[in-house]
Amino acid sequence: MRCVLDPLRKASRCAALRMALCAVSILLAGFAADAAEQFVRSGASGDAIVLHDHAGWDRTCAALAPPSVHLDAPPLHGVVCLRADDIRVEYVSYGTQTQCIGRLVRGVRLIYRPHAGYTGADGLRYSVQYPKARREVAVNISVLPPAPATSGAAPTSFGAPAPQAPGTIPPCNDFVS
Repeated sequence: MRCVLDPLRKASRCAALRMALCAVSILLAGFAADAAEQFVRSGASGDAIVLHDHAGWDRTCAALAPPSVHLDAPPLHGVVCLRADDIRVEYVSYGTQTQCIGRLVRGVRLIYRPHAGYTGADGLRYSVQYPKARREVAVNISVLPPAPATSGAAPTSFGAPAPQAPGTIPPCNDFVS
């Protein structure tokens, strides 16, 4: 459809075209927001929660350099870090190296640690850059109450720390086991 110069029909045709383009734009924006892979994870408050593993390998199953991981939307009630680790290949997201399923390769493990004392829902979005593909991931996290303490010691709370910023995900420190 094209906006014509006919004064009697110009407004109705142009308005219809603008509404149709707007509807398509909204649909495409919604599709892009939902294009990320979705995962659900849960764990106890005070515990490190493994979110996902990422690795790359060649046709001989030798590990390639780990993919870069970028935090797009940080969690509101915790922090995320990366740990270099041996990753067991469970499935292939990109490529055809299915002969490597079940093998160990060096990669990175994404770990979430809730703020002290926090229980409830949290979430984050991140992206992983492989040599030939970019993967977007959204994780919904359920932080459950901790198991009852047997030592009688009260948990220590230092207040809510500053929120983690989007960008490069730092390596895990000693606080994450």
